[in-house]
Amino acid sequence: MYDMPDSYDSTPLCAARRGNTRVSRLEQARKARRDVALGLSALVLGVFACVKVGSTIGASVADKLSATRLRKLDGGVDSAAGFRRTTGEKVELDLERYPKARCLDGTPGAYYVNLAQPPAPGEDAPKENEMSGYATARTWVVMLQGGGECVNSAECAERAGTPRGSSELVPEEIVFDSGIQKLPIDEEDRKHLPFAAANMVNVAYCSGDVYLGRAQDKDANALWHDGAYIVQAVLQELIRAYGMADADVIVLAGRSAGGIGLIAQVDSWADFIRSKLPPMKQSLVKIVGAPFAGFHYFHDDQQTYEPEDDQVRYVPWNEDSFKRYLTYWHGENSLPQACVDEHKDAPWQCVVANASFPYTRTPLFFSQALTDSVVMHLHDNFDGGAFVHKEQVEFAQNWGGYMRNVLKPVLEHPTSGLFAAACYIHTDFDDIVIDDVEHHIALADWVFKNKRVKLMDSCHEVMCNPTCKVRVEKKQSNKFTELDLEEEVHAHRRTSDDDDTDASLGVRTGAKSPAAAATGVRKADRAATRARLAALHKTHKPKTP
Repeated sequence: MYDMPDSYDSTPLCAARRGNTRVSRLEQARKARRDVALGLSALVLGVFACVKVGSTIGASVADKLSATRLRKLDGGVDSAAGFRRTTGEKVELDLERYPKARCLDGTPGAYYVNLAQPPAPGEDAPKENEMSGYATARTWVVMLQGGGECVNSAECAERAGTPRGSSELVPEEIVFDSGIQKLPIDEEDRKHLPFAAANMVNVAYCSGDVYLGRAQDKDANALWHDGAYIVQAVLQELIRAYGMADADVIVLAGRSAGGIGLIAQVDSWADFIRSKLPPMKQSLVKIVGAPFAGFHYFHDDQQTYEPEDDQVRYVPWNEDSFKRYLTYWHGENSLPQACVDEHKDAPWQCVVANASFPYTRTPLFFSQALTDSVVMHLHDNFDGGAFVHKEQVEFAQNWGGYMRNVLKPVLEHPTSGLFAAACYIHTDFDDIVIDDVEHHIALADWVFKNKRVKLMDSCHEVMCNPTCKVRVEKKQSNKFTELDLEEEVHAHRRTSDDDDTDASLGVRTGAKSPAAAATGVRKADRAATRARLAALHKTHKPKTP
């Protein structure tokens, strides 16, 4: 037996204390393990949060970088001349973001942008906006190109291999030098262009469906019919990447086929734009429609022209044909719902303005020729233009009388605007004057000054308006403008030996390409036009405050 240490106590109380100490140590170990587990969980959650936030920030930064990149594609300023550049570069839509916004051949839809010059610090308006009370840098003009339509698989397959069916074939750059999207090239221009200060957007027409198509996938012939989705995607991009959310006036315009699609969908597109804006802006932004040669009707009761050779070269424009076209394009969901509700038994009727216009909420300004050179030829088999035969003159006069009748509802509408010229033209209203008011001023007065504009020529002879003119390939550049391809729609139905026009493109093949080389020609042309207008009518000058 040996002596126990003095510190060792063999009493029951000490044994209990030793037991408690062991329990305490076990609890501490368990607590330590819990703390480690909690720490690891917190670390994992923290890493996940960082990744999530980082991804969100990264996506936001990527969007902003993308927006910055896109904004660099604007018109800019020509430092040598001191004017805003007149060209716009092609931008293709991102198919990952907009998978249905496709041209006929499946390539992404495309558009062109030329952004306005914002006011300099201390200025109330951009330098180019010398026409007080009209467009500013917060005005947007979005133009849907025209160019006919394809109405069956054979036509659309052929079209898919042209600039009207593939974004790979559309020009890399266009010139904004005509129509309401004309940009100034000299000081005199600045005084006559009421829309010159606006942001300009031009949507390439590559779907062949008058912008009505809403197909969910390609068809059996690998063709896409998604013109409506292309427009919607462009509108969303303009808000997301270009700053259209800050607009105070948005003019949705369309030429020919673009006008047809615009009238049918202007309400849904206006609603879509507002849905993407901040709540405070939704009721403040002014959105209007401006179709050119877009007021159509079914030609069931209208006699087609019978040329001497008895050949049929036109695209039928009657109700039964339109019903087939709409089905082929998958365009039923593009029709205005209010009109469809009233035409339940025949909803396809709402594809034309003659039926849909009374149900449209968005204000519309119609620019219409009383004798439309393309519609008469393309849809009524008219082979004239020279009007040298009695039959040609009578046909044109009767056609004009019918157009006057279908436009009566526009004249009687309280908010719509109208400019109907007794001219044999299609969509080009540059320098056309009615009652001493030039077309672009009339449209601008209606848009920006809320003026009542109901202008229709009172004379009934063919081309009796003295400011009429026939447009025959006046552009001296291979750079496309918003009016190119308008007069040569459905070129495969026409002959191409009239001049040196490329039938598939509608541009002069022997023309010089540099825009700078064409500037002198355009200046001379505009100077001559101004002189001629001054002799024909009293110059209409906007009032300044």
